[in-house]
Order: sequence, then C-alpha cells, then structure tokens
Amino acid sequence: MKKAGIIGGSGFIDSDVILLLLNTNFDVKVSTIDISKKENYEHLMELDHSENLYVCEIDSEQKSALHNFIKDCDIVIFMNPSDIKF
Repeated sequence: MKKAGIIGGSGFIDSDVILLLLNTNFDVKVSTIDISKKENYEHLMELDHSENLYVCEIDSEQKSALHNFIKDCDIVIFMNPSDIKF
C-alpha cells in the first residue's frame, strides 16, 4: 500500500482529500502541531478506512522533523503551506 503524507490536513476541504486517498488504498499520515488537541483532528477518525490513517505530531519549523515525516511517503501534500516556516 502506498503512503501519503499530509501537512496541515485537519480542515474541511482537507478531509475530502484525505477521504479520497483512503478510498484509493493509501495509508495516510496527517501532521499536527499538538497531538494533545484531539479536537483538531478527531473528526478524521470517523472517515471510511480510518484504520489506515495516522496522526503524527511534528514541529514544522524543524527541517529534520519534516524530513522524518515525509521520508517513507510516496506522495506529500502541503494543505497549509503557511505551517512551514524556514
């Protein structure tokens, strides 16, 4: 199964993209800045095939964190590029 990494993927439109990927047999990793704030992503866990959805906490200001997040992904989608600060 291929893997997609979604950076900044917890909004309404983002959910549609994530659902599309889940429905086409992708494992999907979604980044979050603070994993303790479940209200920001818990709605994603109700999507079809959410057993293939993983939420990962990353500090998007650190290049090494971004590199580690995307290293095993076949595709990467930046849903909110303003989350990336270099």
